Amino acid sequence: MGNGKTLGLGLFVIGIILIIAYGIYQGFEEIMQSMDILSGIFIGLIILGLIILIISIIIEQRKDTKETMKDIKKEDLEP
Repeated sequence: MGNGKTLGLGLFVIGIILIIAYGIYQGFEEIMQSMDILSGIFIGLIILGLIILIISIIIEQRKDTKETMKDIKKEDLEP
């Protein structure tokens, strides 16, 4: 797993765990009534991790596609 995927997945999982733990601590009704700084930070971590994860997956797919196209071209040229 690449560094981007590891970082993105880590931030995503940490953000989800923290928001669930904070939700249990504060009670889900209070979080829905008032959005404070901590819950905003936790949601930000989730979104940031998800964005990094998606970007790293897109970059890896493009790299794999280029490598696959090189291999296909070599195979087509051989008799």
